[in-house]
Amino acid sequence: MSPSSDQILVIDSNPVDRENLVSYLTGKGYFVQAASNVETAHLLALPEAPDLIFADVPSEQIPLLPFFESDKKEISLIIVSEVESAGDVVACLRGGAGDFILKPVKDFERLDSVIHKTLDQIRLSKLNKRLRSELEERNRKLREGIHELRTDQKAGLQVQLKMLPQPDKIINDFHFDHIVRPSLYLSGDFLDYFRIDDTKSLFYFADVSGHGASSAFVTVLLKNLSARLLRNLRRNSSDELSCPVKFLKRLNQELIVSDLGKHLTVFVGIVDHSDRSLTYAIGGHFPLPILSSPSGAEYLNAKGVAVGLFPYPKFERVVCPLPQDFKITVFSDGILEVLPSETLKEKEKLLLDVVSRERGGIKSLLTSVGLDDIDDLPDDIAVLTVCDKDAS
Repeated sequence: MSPSSDQILVIDSNPVDRENLVSYLTGKGYFVQAASNVETAHLLALPEAPDLIFADVPSEQIPLLPFFESDKKEISLIIVSEVESAGDVVACLRGGAGDFILKPVKDFERLDSVIHKTLDQIRLSKLNKRLRSELEERNRKLREGIHELRTDQKAGLQVQLKMLPQPDKIINDFHFDHIVRPSLYLSGDFLDYFRIDDTKSLFYFADVSGHGASSAFVTVLLKNLSARLLRNLRRNSSDELSCPVKFLKRLNQELIVSDLGKHLTVFVGIVDHSDRSLTYAIGGHFPLPILSSPSGAEYLNAKGVAVGLFPYPKFERVVCPLPQDFKITVFSDGILEVLPSETLKEKEKLLLDVVSRERGGIKSLLTSVGLDDIDDLPDDIAVLTVCDKDAS
Protein backbone atom coordinates (compact mmCIF):
# COMPACT_ATOMS: atom_id res chain seq x y z
CA MET A 1 0.00 0.00 0.00
CA SER A 2 1.45 3.38 -0.97
CA PRO A 3 1.61 6.24 1.60
CA SER A 4 -0.90 8.35 -0.37
CA SER A 5 -3.60 5.77 0.25
CA ASP A 6 -3.07 5.85 4.01
CA GLN A 7 -5.34 8.32 5.79
CA ILE A 8 -4.23 10.02 9.00
CA LEU A 9 -6.23 12.24 11.35
CA VAL A 10 -4.38 14.71 13.59
CA ILE A 11 -6.15 16.14 16.65
CA ASP A 12 -4.25 18.79 18.60
CA SER A 13 -5.42 21.99 20.27
CA ASN A 14 -2.00 23.57 19.81
CA PRO A 15 -2.06 25.10 16.29
CA VAL A 16 1.73 25.18 15.95
CA ASP A 17 2.23 21.57 16.96
CA ARG A 18 -0.75 20.54 14.82
CA GLU A 19 0.49 22.29 11.69
CA ASN A 20 4.05 21.05 12.15
CA LEU A 21 2.87 17.44 12.35
CA VAL A 22 0.42 17.86 9.45
CA SER A 23 3.14 19.44 7.33
CA TYR A 24 5.58 16.64 8.04
CA LEU A 25 3.06 13.85 7.36
CA THR A 26 1.82 15.52 4.18
CA GLY A 27 5.39 15.83 3.00
CA LYS A 28 5.75 12.08 3.46
CA GLY A 29 2.86 11.50 1.08
CA TYR A 30 0.08 10.69 3.52
CA PHE A 31 -3.46 12.01 3.17
CA VAL A 32 -3.89 14.08 6.33
CA GLN A 33 -6.84 15.87 7.92
CA ALA A 34 -6.68 17.90 11.13
CA ALA A 35 -8.91 19.10 13.93
CA SER A 36 -8.32 21.17 17.07
CA ASN A 37 -10.33 18.90 19.38
CA VAL A 38 -12.57 15.82 19.47
CA GLU A 39 -15.75 17.80 18.78
CA THR A 40 -14.25 19.48 15.71
CA ALA A 41 -12.99 16.12 14.47
CA HIS A 42 -16.55 14.80 14.45
CA LEU A 43 -17.62 17.81 12.38
CA LEU A 44 -15.17 16.87 9.62
CA ALA A 45 -17.72 14.27 8.46
CA LEU A 46 -15.00 11.90 7.28
CA PRO A 47 -16.37 9.49 4.64
CA GLU A 48 -14.49 6.56 6.16
CA ALA A 49 -12.40 5.79 9.19
CA PRO A 50 -8.77 6.96 9.06
CA ASP A 51 -6.04 4.38 9.27
CA LEU A 52 -4.19 6.23 12.00
CA ILE A 53 -5.03 8.93 14.54
CA PHE A 54 -2.48 11.22 16.17
CA ALA A 55 -4.17 12.93 19.13
CA ASP A 56 -3.22 15.07 22.06
CA VAL A 57 -6.17 14.16 24.30
CA PRO A 58 -6.50 12.87 27.85
CA SER A 59 -7.24 9.20 28.37
CA GLU A 60 -10.90 9.82 29.27
CA GLN A 61 -11.55 11.32 25.81
CA ILE A 62 -10.15 8.38 23.87
CA PRO A 63 -13.53 6.56 23.62
CA LEU A 64 -15.03 9.78 22.18
CA LEU A 65 -12.71 9.86 19.16
CA PRO A 66 -14.46 9.52 15.77
CA PHE A 67 -14.74 5.91 14.47
CA PHE A 68 -12.60 4.73 17.35
CA GLU A 69 -15.15 2.64 19.21
CA SER A 70 -16.87 1.03 16.21
CA ASP A 71 -13.72 0.17 14.25
CA LYS A 72 -11.32 0.01 17.14
CA LYS A 73 -9.52 -3.07 15.84
CA GLU A 74 -8.64 -1.39 12.53
CA ILE A 75 -7.79 2.13 13.76
CA SER A 76 -4.57 2.72 15.61
CA LEU A 77 -4.23 5.62 18.01
CA ILE A 78 -0.93 7.32 18.83
CA ILE A 79 -1.00 9.84 21.66
CA VAL A 80 1.25 12.85 21.03
CA SER A 81 1.41 14.83 24.25
CA GLU A 82 3.52 16.36 26.95
CA VAL A 83 3.86 13.91 29.81
CA GLU A 84 2.85 15.12 33.22
CA SER A 85 3.31 11.73 34.87
CA ALA A 86 3.96 8.08 34.05
CA GLY A 87 0.40 7.40 35.15
CA ASP A 88 -0.88 9.53 32.25
CA VAL A 89 1.04 7.37 29.77
CA VAL A 90 -0.23 4.15 31.33
CA ALA A 91 -3.82 5.47 31.35
CA CYS A 92 -3.64 6.31 27.65
CA LEU A 93 -2.16 2.93 26.74
CA ARG A 94 -4.83 1.16 28.78
CA GLY A 95 -7.47 3.32 27.13
CA GLY A 96 -6.55 1.99 23.70
CA ALA A 97 -3.55 3.93 22.48
CA GLY A 98 -1.03 1.89 20.57
CA ASP A 99 1.94 4.13 21.28
CA PHE A 100 2.95 7.37 22.97
CA ILE A 101 5.16 10.13 21.50
CA LEU A 102 6.45 13.05 23.52
CA LYS A 103 5.89 16.65 22.50
CA PRO A 104 7.46 18.57 21.02
CA VAL A 105 8.12 16.02 18.28
CA LYS A 106 11.81 16.14 17.42
CA ASP A 107 12.75 12.49 16.86
CA PHE A 108 11.25 12.13 13.38
CA GLU A 109 13.15 8.89 12.76
CA ARG A 110 11.26 7.28 15.62
CA LEU A 111 8.04 8.88 14.38
CA ASP A 112 8.54 7.28 10.96
CA SER A 113 9.30 3.94 12.61
CA VAL A 114 6.12 4.09 14.70
CA ILE A 115 4.02 5.05 11.65
CA HIS A 116 5.43 2.26 9.47
CA LYS A 117 5.03 -0.35 12.19
CA THR A 118 1.50 0.75 13.00
CA LEU A 119 0.33 0.92 9.38
CA ASP A 120 1.85 -2.49 8.65
CA GLN A 121 -0.15 -3.91 11.53
CA ILE A 122 -3.31 -2.21 10.23
CA ARG A 123 -2.75 -3.56 6.70
CA LEU A 124 -2.19 -7.05 8.07
CA SER A 125 -5.34 -6.78 10.18
CA LYS A 126 -7.40 -5.62 7.19
CA LEU A 127 -5.92 -8.36 5.00
CA ASN A 128 -6.75 -11.01 7.58
CA LYS A 129 -10.28 -9.68 7.89
CA ARG A 130 -10.74 -9.65 4.11
CA LEU A 131 -9.32 -13.16 3.73
CA ARG A 132 -11.48 -14.40 6.59
CA SER A 133 -14.53 -12.85 4.95
CA GLU A 134 -13.64 -14.39 1.59
CA LEU A 135 -13.07 -17.76 3.24
CA GLU A 136 -16.41 -17.60 5.02
CA GLU A 137 -18.12 -16.72 1.72
CA ARG A 138 -16.38 -19.57 -0.07
CA ASN A 139 -17.31 -21.97 2.73
CA ARG A 140 -20.90 -20.79 2.51
CA LYS A 141 -20.97 -21.40 -1.23
CA LEU A 142 -19.26 -24.75 -0.70
CA ARG A 143 -21.88 -25.80 1.84
CA GLU A 144 -24.63 -24.75 -0.54
CA GLY A 145 -22.93 -26.64 -3.36
CA ILE A 146 -22.55 -29.77 -1.25
CA HIS A 147 -26.18 -29.56 -0.17
CA GLU A 148 -27.29 -29.18 -3.78
CA LEU A 149 -25.03 -32.05 -4.84
CA ARG A 150 -26.42 -34.30 -2.13
CA THR A 151 -29.94 -33.42 -3.16
CA ASP A 152 -29.14 -34.26 -6.77
CA GLN A 153 -27.38 -37.47 -5.75
CA LYS A 154 -30.33 -38.56 -3.61
CA ALA A 155 -32.69 -37.86 -6.50
CA GLY A 156 -30.40 -39.84 -8.80
CA LEU A 157 -30.37 -42.69 -6.30
CA GLN A 158 -34.15 -42.85 -6.38
CA VAL A 159 -34.04 -43.03 -10.17
CA GLN A 160 -31.51 -45.85 -10.02
CA LEU A 161 -33.52 -47.77 -7.46
CA LYS A 162 -36.60 -47.54 -9.66
CA MET A 163 -34.61 -48.90 -12.61
CA LEU A 164 -33.59 -52.02 -10.69
CA PRO A 165 -35.82 -55.08 -10.97
CA GLN A 166 -37.99 -56.29 -8.14
CA PRO A 167 -35.94 -58.40 -5.72
CA ASP A 168 -37.02 -61.88 -4.68
CA LYS A 169 -38.85 -62.50 -7.95
CA ILE A 170 -39.96 -65.71 -9.67
CA ILE A 171 -39.64 -65.79 -13.48
CA ASN A 172 -40.29 -68.98 -15.47
CA ASP A 173 -39.87 -71.13 -12.33
CA PHE A 174 -36.51 -69.58 -11.49
CA HIS A 175 -35.92 -67.38 -8.47
CA PHE A 176 -34.04 -64.10 -9.00
CA ASP A 177 -32.76 -61.90 -6.20
CA HIS A 178 -30.26 -59.10 -5.76
CA ILE A 179 -28.85 -56.44 -3.46
CA VAL A 180 -26.95 -53.24 -4.32
CA ARG A 181 -24.95 -51.23 -1.79
CA PRO A 182 -23.33 -48.15 -3.33
CA SER A 183 -20.23 -46.60 -1.76
CA LEU A 184 -21.63 -43.19 -2.75
CA TYR A 185 -25.23 -42.17 -3.34
CA LEU A 186 -25.00 -43.29 -6.95
CA SER A 187 -23.65 -46.63 -8.08
CA GLY A 188 -21.84 -47.88 -11.15
CA ASP A 189 -23.11 -51.39 -10.45
CA PHE A 190 -26.27 -52.36 -12.28
CA LEU A 191 -28.24 -55.52 -12.93
CA ASP A 192 -31.51 -56.63 -14.40
CA TYR A 193 -33.51 -59.76 -15.12
CA PHE A 194 -36.67 -60.34 -17.13
CA ARG A 195 -38.68 -62.88 -19.09
CA ILE A 196 -37.83 -63.34 -22.78
CA ASP A 197 -40.45 -65.98 -23.60
CA ASP A 198 -42.33 -68.79 -21.88
CA THR A 199 -39.19 -70.74 -21.01
CA LYS A 200 -36.24 -68.35 -21.25
CA SER A 201 -35.23 -65.54 -18.87
CA LEU A 202 -32.31 -63.16 -19.32
CA PHE A 203 -30.23 -61.60 -16.59
CA TYR A 204 -27.17 -59.41 -16.71
CA PHE A 205 -24.78 -57.87 -14.22
CA ALA A 206 -22.70 -54.81 -15.14
CA ASP A 207 -19.98 -52.92 -13.30
CA VAL A 208 -19.27 -49.52 -14.86
CA SER A 209 -15.79 -48.02 -14.51
CA GLY A 210 -15.49 -45.23 -11.97
CA HIS A 211 -18.02 -44.00 -9.43
CA GLY A 212 -20.73 -41.41 -9.01
CA ALA A 213 -22.96 -39.65 -11.51
CA SER A 214 -20.93 -40.33 -14.65
CA SER A 215 -20.95 -44.08 -14.01
CA ALA A 216 -24.60 -44.01 -13.00
CA PHE A 217 -25.45 -42.35 -16.33
CA VAL A 218 -24.10 -45.40 -18.16
CA THR A 219 -26.46 -47.62 -16.15
CA VAL A 220 -29.34 -45.54 -17.52
CA LEU A 221 -28.05 -46.16 -21.04
CA LEU A 222 -27.80 -49.89 -20.29
CA LYS A 223 -31.33 -50.06 -18.90
CA ASN A 224 -32.77 -48.20 -21.90
CA LEU A 225 -30.87 -50.40 -24.34
CA SER A 226 -32.04 -53.67 -22.80
CA ALA A 227 -35.64 -52.40 -22.68
CA ARG A 228 -35.45 -51.33 -26.32
CA LEU A 229 -33.97 -54.65 -27.43
CA LEU A 230 -36.65 -56.53 -25.49
CA ARG A 231 -39.36 -54.61 -27.34
CA ASN A 232 -37.61 -55.33 -30.65
CA LEU A 233 -37.38 -59.02 -29.82
CA ARG A 234 -41.09 -59.26 -29.06
CA ARG A 235 -41.84 -57.41 -32.32
CA ASN A 236 -39.53 -59.80 -34.19
CA SER A 237 -37.51 -56.84 -35.46
CA SER A 238 -34.28 -57.81 -33.69
CA ASP A 239 -32.89 -60.91 -32.01
CA GLU A 240 -29.89 -59.33 -30.29
CA LEU A 241 -31.36 -60.05 -26.87
CA SER A 242 -31.80 -63.76 -27.60
CA CYS A 243 -28.04 -64.33 -27.64
CA PRO A 244 -25.64 -63.08 -24.90
CA VAL A 245 -22.83 -62.50 -27.41
CA LYS A 246 -25.04 -60.40 -29.68
CA PHE A 247 -26.22 -58.39 -26.69
CA LEU A 248 -22.64 -57.66 -25.60
CA LYS A 249 -21.63 -56.58 -29.10
CA ARG A 250 -24.62 -54.25 -29.37
CA LEU A 251 -23.84 -52.78 -25.93
CA ASN A 252 -20.21 -52.30 -26.95
CA GLN A 253 -21.32 -50.46 -30.08
CA GLU A 254 -23.59 -48.15 -28.06
CA LEU A 255 -20.80 -47.22 -25.65
CA ILE A 256 -18.28 -46.58 -28.44
CA VAL A 257 -20.71 -44.33 -30.31
CA SER A 258 -21.76 -42.44 -27.16
CA ASP A 259 -18.10 -41.46 -26.56
CA LEU A 260 -18.66 -41.18 -22.80
CA GLY A 261 -15.17 -42.35 -21.97
CA LYS A 262 -16.63 -45.20 -19.94
CA HIS A 263 -16.36 -48.96 -20.16
CA LEU A 264 -17.92 -51.73 -18.15
CA THR A 265 -17.49 -55.35 -17.25
CA VAL A 266 -20.60 -57.44 -17.68
CA PHE A 267 -21.98 -60.96 -17.38
CA VAL A 268 -25.01 -61.92 -19.44
CA GLY A 269 -26.89 -65.18 -18.97
CA ILE A 270 -30.04 -66.79 -20.33
CA VAL A 271 -31.58 -69.58 -18.28
CA ASP A 272 -33.94 -71.96 -20.11
CA HIS A 273 -36.46 -73.76 -17.94
CA SER A 274 -37.38 -76.26 -20.67
CA ASP A 275 -33.95 -77.95 -20.83
CA ARG A 276 -32.46 -76.52 -17.61
CA SER A 277 -29.55 -74.87 -19.38
CA LEU A 278 -27.56 -71.69 -18.98
CA THR A 279 -26.25 -69.82 -22.00
CA TYR A 280 -23.85 -67.06 -21.10
CA ALA A 281 -21.09 -64.70 -22.20
CA ILE A 282 -18.65 -62.63 -20.18
CA GLY A 283 -17.34 -59.18 -21.02
CA GLY A 284 -14.33 -58.97 -18.72
CA HIS A 285 -16.39 -59.36 -15.56
CA PHE A 286 -14.46 -60.15 -12.41
CA PRO A 287 -14.78 -61.93 -10.09
CA LEU A 288 -16.20 -64.64 -12.30
CA PRO A 289 -19.77 -65.79 -11.65
CA ILE A 290 -20.14 -68.88 -9.49
CA LEU A 291 -22.33 -71.90 -10.25
CA SER A 292 -22.98 -73.89 -7.08
CA SER A 293 -25.02 -76.92 -6.04
CA PRO A 294 -25.02 -79.33 -3.09
CA SER A 295 -22.12 -81.16 -4.75
CA GLY A 296 -19.83 -78.09 -4.86
CA ALA A 297 -19.13 -74.77 -6.57
CA GLU A 298 -17.14 -73.62 -9.59
CA TYR A 299 -16.38 -70.41 -11.43
CA LEU A 300 -18.02 -69.90 -14.81
CA ASN A 301 -15.40 -68.92 -17.35
CA ALA A 302 -15.53 -67.57 -20.89
CA LYS A 303 -13.33 -65.46 -23.14
CA GLY A 304 -14.25 -61.79 -23.48
CA VAL A 305 -12.89 -58.30 -22.84
CA ALA A 306 -14.49 -55.35 -21.08
CA VAL A 307 -17.26 -53.68 -23.06
CA GLY A 308 -16.70 -50.21 -24.52
CA LEU A 309 -12.93 -50.37 -24.99
CA PHE A 310 -12.50 -51.80 -28.50
CA PRO A 311 -14.57 -51.35 -31.66
CA TYR A 312 -14.69 -55.04 -32.60
CA PRO A 313 -14.34 -57.21 -29.50
CA LYS A 314 -14.81 -60.98 -29.46
CA PHE A 315 -16.88 -62.83 -26.90
CA GLU A 316 -17.31 -66.53 -26.26
CA ARG A 317 -20.75 -68.16 -26.03
CA VAL A 318 -20.93 -70.95 -23.46
CA VAL A 319 -23.78 -73.36 -22.76
CA CYS A 320 -23.85 -75.49 -19.62
CA PRO A 321 -26.48 -77.64 -17.87
CA LEU A 322 -28.01 -76.55 -14.62
CA PRO A 323 -27.80 -79.17 -11.86
CA GLN A 324 -30.54 -79.78 -9.33
CA ASP A 325 -30.70 -77.20 -6.56
CA PHE A 326 -28.30 -74.96 -8.47
CA LYS A 327 -27.50 -71.37 -7.67
CA ILE A 328 -25.75 -68.80 -9.84
CA THR A 329 -24.08 -66.04 -7.82
CA VAL A 330 -22.59 -62.92 -9.39
CA PHE A 331 -20.59 -60.34 -7.40
CA SER A 332 -19.25 -56.94 -8.34
CA ASP A 333 -15.51 -56.48 -7.84
CA GLY A 334 -16.22 -54.36 -4.77
CA ILE A 335 -16.63 -57.58 -2.80
CA LEU A 336 -12.92 -58.24 -3.20
CA GLU A 337 -12.15 -55.00 -1.32
CA VAL A 338 -13.81 -56.24 1.87
CA LEU A 339 -12.69 -59.87 1.96
CA PRO A 340 -10.16 -60.50 4.76
CA SER A 341 -7.67 -62.49 2.67
CA GLU A 342 -4.52 -60.78 1.43
CA THR A 343 -3.86 -62.16 -2.06
CA LEU A 344 -6.30 -62.23 -4.96
CA LYS A 345 -5.97 -66.00 -5.23
CA GLU A 346 -6.89 -66.40 -1.56
CA LYS A 347 -9.88 -64.09 -1.98
CA GLU A 348 -11.15 -66.08 -4.96
CA LYS A 349 -10.88 -69.32 -2.98
CA LEU A 350 -12.60 -67.76 0.04
CA LEU A 351 -15.45 -66.47 -2.12
CA LEU A 352 -15.89 -69.89 -3.71
CA ASP A 353 -15.88 -71.61 -0.30
CA VAL A 354 -18.42 -69.18 1.17
CA VAL A 355 -20.83 -69.59 -1.76
CA SER A 356 -20.44 -73.38 -1.69
CA ARG A 357 -21.11 -73.51 2.04
CA GLU A 358 -23.82 -70.85 2.30
CA ARG A 359 -27.11 -72.13 0.85
CA GLY A 360 -29.28 -69.36 2.27
CA GLY A 361 -30.30 -66.05 0.75
CA ILE A 362 -28.24 -63.02 -0.22
CA LYS A 363 -28.33 -61.42 3.22
CA SER A 364 -26.92 -64.50 4.92
CA LEU A 365 -24.31 -64.68 2.16
CA LEU A 366 -23.18 -61.11 2.82
CA THR A 367 -23.11 -61.81 6.55
CA SER A 368 -20.80 -64.76 5.87
CA VAL A 369 -18.27 -62.52 4.10
CA GLY A 370 -18.37 -59.98 6.96
CA LEU A 371 -20.19 -57.17 5.15
CA ASP A 372 -22.52 -56.48 8.08
CA ASP A 373 -19.61 -55.06 10.07
CA ILE A 374 -18.58 -52.51 7.42
CA ASP A 375 -20.26 -49.09 7.35
CA ASP A 376 -18.07 -47.16 4.88
CA LEU A 377 -17.64 -49.25 1.75
CA PRO A 378 -14.48 -48.65 -0.29
CA ASP A 379 -16.35 -49.56 -3.49
CA ASP A 380 -19.85 -50.32 -4.74
CA ILE A 381 -20.98 -53.84 -3.87
CA ALA A 382 -23.76 -55.70 -5.64
CA VAL A 383 -24.83 -59.35 -5.66
CA LEU A 384 -27.19 -61.21 -8.00
CA THR A 385 -28.43 -64.76 -7.47
CA VAL A 386 -30.46 -67.12 -9.67
CA CYS A 387 -31.70 -70.50 -8.47
CA ASP A 388 -34.58 -72.97 -8.64
CA LYS A 389 -37.69 -71.46 -7.15
CA ASP A 390 -38.04 -74.37 -4.72
CA ALA A 391 -34.46 -73.82 -3.51
CA SER A 392 -35.03 -70.15 -2.65
